[in-house]
Amino acid sequence: MLNNQMQYEWELKEFNREIAKELALSCKLDPLIAQLLTIRGIDTPDKIRKFFKGTVADLRDPFEMNGMMEAVLRIKRAVDQNERILIYGDYDVDGITAIVILKRFLEDVGARVSYTLPNRFQDGYGLKISKIQKEKEETPFKLLITVDCGIKAVEEIRELKKMGVDVIVTDHHEPDEALPEAVCAILNPKVKGSGFEDEPLAGVGVVFKLVQALARHFDARAPLDFILKIVSIGTVADLVPLLGENRIIVKEGLKAIKKTNTTGLEAMIECCNIDKDAMASVDISYKIAPRINALGRLGDATNAIEMFISNTEEEAREYASYMNRKNSERQRLEKTLENMVLNQVDTENVAERRFLLLSGEDWHKGVIGIVASKVQKKYYRPVGIVSIEDGMAFGSIRSIEGINIIDALDQFKDILESYGGHQQAAGISLKRENLQVLREGLDEYLRQNFDDALFKPRVHIDCEIQFDMINDEFYKRLKQIEPFGIGNPQPVFVTRDVIIETEPELINNRHIKFEVSDGLNRFEVIGYNKAYCSDYIQKFDSADIVFSLEKVRWNRRTYFQLNLVDLSVR
Repeated sequence: MLNNQMQYEWELKEFNREIAKELALSCKLDPLIAQLLTIRGIDTPDKIRKFFKGTVADLRDPFEMNGMMEAVLRIKRAVDQNERILIYGDYDVDGITAIVILKRFLEDVGARVSYTLPNRFQDGYGLKISKIQKEKEETPFKLLITVDCGIKAVEEIRELKKMGVDVIVTDHHEPDEALPEAVCAILNPKVKGSGFEDEPLAGVGVVFKLVQALARHFDARAPLDFILKIVSIGTVADLVPLLGENRIIVKEGLKAIKKTNTTGLEAMIECCNIDKDAMASVDISYKIAPRINALGRLGDATNAIEMFISNTEEEAREYASYMNRKNSERQRLEKTLENMVLNQVDTENVAERRFLLLSGEDWHKGVIGIVASKVQKKYYRPVGIVSIEDGMAFGSIRSIEGINIIDALDQFKDILESYGGHQQAAGISLKRENLQVLREGLDEYLRQNFDDALFKPRVHIDCEIQFDMINDEFYKRLKQIEPFGIGNPQPVFVTRDVIIETEPELINNRHIKFEVSDGLNRFEVIGYNKAYCSDYIQKFDSADIVFSLEKVRWNRRTYFQLNLVDLSVR
């Protein structure tokens, strides 16, 4: 198996063959689909029904979430008494989309509502009292609703209470042991006793439950199509599992995108050159989300919100075009930082490290998280990248499967000024003088508490197939289990003993393209970011190939393309 730094281990996913066989018979499923569903834990007739036929009507009652009634009653009072409400969000896609749907609904029921969100460079992440005080001076408000943030803002919320501001926290990040006390309500599935612990909602998903509850209490008709479109974008972008509630939200949201027009979203789809009729979750992940995130990464994300709520096509196109330009700028900054980081990695004995911590003066804080993800994938171990400014280090850590980075950082809370996030991604800040302590301490903690095998990258394969199985009917069956994402990944196949029929061709020195066959059936292969494979393969080699399948429309041609995951020359 090929990789420029290390070899992948191939693992065929395990599943209960008897259960898959029974489901295929009882639910009248194709055996391959039954196998794929069983692998994903969709292993009962009821789960299969909800997976394929689940609609908005199957979503859980929002009032099952602890704190929901208190939140709804306080918002109702604010509307009835004409109190101004401030929505305070985060600057990523999740936070932005949460602001959009809550603002839209509250305006529809007559609320006086405004929003604000921090600037990554001027304010940093989370609730900032100075920013809120400024907002209060300019436009006095009585109620503040956080979206996609606030669960750790214990002191800040206490200060807000002293200022006469009531607070409702909606969030989905990991809480500390001490929760904010001076609040009207906390809505967070990760809080113990939330009632939604088994639903890993995105921040916008939590706000969607709030909107559902408000609509019922106000006896109002929520603009469901609009809301589902926006919620689906935030849900996919935040990399939460696309099962259960999240699957229904995204599936129904994609349907809504295809059947109705929304000015701002239409402009973004057009700008991304997406075929709306064939739009899938992958288009959100790789085209829409990066453009929206680019604004927050480079400074002010307000224009993304304004695009979604714009009323004219001309205005929406201007916002979308601006985001396109900012995304190009983000890509340039990202590439520059990536080169600097990889040069620093070259000085490390990577094979002996369990944790890589790279640092530099005034590195661009808006792109360090993306670069950390790239380095993590390349060397397959937790990676932290920090920017040093005025004696402080601010950065991001990206972890690997099986290592909860928040639990790991808990061991070093004494030297961290702040930290938070999710199991696989965290933001940190600490004094420069403590960088070496964290670097060596976290490396040793991982060495002592996790098996070496965990640091070997694996390719998880759903099943082995033959090329003669690939046809329109096969692809149609695969499409039935979309949308793909975390928890329901795009199926990965292995086919053995194929022939490389053409000399590998490099594309922009980053990607590789060639053709393979089994002697009768021939397919084009493209390996994104796998240019290194050209050093190891050549025409007429025999190989085993791991891939996902895509149907491509290009130059009036429609054909099947194998997206390369890994390759082993025989």
